[in-house]
Amino acid sequence: MRFTAPSDPERIQSLHKELGNNLGNGRNKSPNADFAKVCNITHCLGDFPDGAPACDYLIWLHRNPRFTAQGKPMLSKTNARSLLAIPLLALGAQSEATVISREFSATWIDPAHTGHGFNIEVVGQGTTQTMLAYWYTYDAAGRPSWVVANGTVQGDRATLNAFTAEGGAPGSNFDPGNVRLTNWGTLNIQFSDCNNGVVSYQPVVPGLSAGTVNISRLTILHNTTCSGGISGLTPTNVVASELTQFLTNQGVYPSAQAKANFEERTERTEFKVEVEDVPAGTYRVRVGGVDRGSVTAVQTASGIQGEVEYRSPVEPGKVLLNFDPRGQNVEVLQGATVLFAGVFTGNGSGDDGGGNNGGGNNGGGNNGGGNTGGSGAPPFGNAEYTMSVEPQGNDGPELKAELKQRSDRVEFSVELEDLPVASYTVKVDGTERGNVNVVTVAGGTEGELEFRNPVEAGKVLLDFDPRGKRIDIELNGQVKITGLFPTTPD
Repeated sequence: MRFTAPSDPERIQSLHKELGNNLGNGRNKSPNADFAKVCNITHCLGDFPDGAPACDYLIWLHRNPRFTAQGKPMLSKTNARSLLAIPLLALGAQSEATVISREFSATWIDPAHTGHGFNIEVVGQGTTQTMLAYWYTYDAAGRPSWVVANGTVQGDRATLNAFTAEGGAPGSNFDPGNVRLTNWGTLNIQFSDCNNGVVSYQPVVPGLSAGTVNISRLTILHNTTCSGGISGLTPTNVVASELTQFLTNQGVYPSAQAKANFEERTERTEFKVEVEDVPAGTYRVRVGGVDRGSVTAVQTASGIQGEVEYRSPVEPGKVLLNFDPRGQNVEVLQGATVLFAGVFTGNGSGDDGGGNNGGGNNGGGNNGGGNTGGSGAPPFGNAEYTMSVEPQGNDGPELKAELKQRSDRVEFSVELEDLPVASYTVKVDGTERGNVNVVTVAGGTEGELEFRNPVEAGKVLLDFDPRGKRIDIELNGQVKITGLFPTTPD
């Protein structure tokens, strides 16, 4: 029996969760017993045989130093070579990597071994993050010892230089000149999610041996949450922004197009890649040379379309955004063939994609202040409605509208593409609701007007229900494009 990577993303995530849950619930058992439960095999001892490919697959995906048995790696070199040859996209290993941020500043313990633990702080400014760790442990003689460490964060892990101190005294008797620092060794800390991680330690102090400690979160900072994505890196005073860019068509399907959009706010960060007018099928998305999943294009009433959405914090139907696409080469591929590509800068899109830029009539101009009660808006829920109108076919003017109902909000957007640069009036059921400023962006023109209930900065209060209503886009009193918004969700 040879290893076959599952192609269903949901199955991949199920395997991840099953592995994590069984390890988390079985720490008092041997690692082999845990893997036997996960992989549904009788014997998982020493190096795994070729007859246990599921175990190899799960171990390799996690690449975790705790997966050892009596100091011997549980993954054989032969199996490692065969697994490393499998395309990363097929395994889905990149999709859910955790991003360490200030959200990981907490007290961490090993529930299976009470009496010692870690305080971890993630500090710094800009793009540089430093991790400070304080390990409350014991020395070789069994005496309490504090091991203090610091190092630079890289993605889901940090390597720290550790030391201990002696020569101090309590209170006013303390003299910093008497303090002596001793090199203790190194700590490698890696997190698999917001609540679990592993610390591997390599002491240089006589009498101590290398090993690992499984850690779980004990505390969380007041009134905070942990996303595990890049929203934890966003400055708390960030100015809301949105970037939109058409990717350059490489000529395989001349009439097709692809677009990338990035939105950053204090409470969330979102990124999406859209494709239109390509043959129906599944296409790879690559950002900065790393596979980031796929987008499936399907036939709709207005043509073949597809999109993949990333978000931090993640929500149902989206992928955790654990990478920053800004300044990276974004590509859409069919197999090994690049169909669309471009370094994502959002150049020319203007603030909020050129749509809601603080100017023009915004249906009352409610841009983030005062009223947050859109009494006429659709109720909260879990549904999406979309409309796309392109009267002249490919590469002609296009009207898109989308309504999203979520458990804590409702969002409605009107987007225009490939119309002449101008400010267009948006009417819903004959009532003026705002303006879309169409501007030049890389690869064409675009503008967007966004509504939300509750309202937030840069958007307009959604106080009407567009379902079943006609949406008209007018310029100087003349309707340029129109469409009937659906009454049933996608």
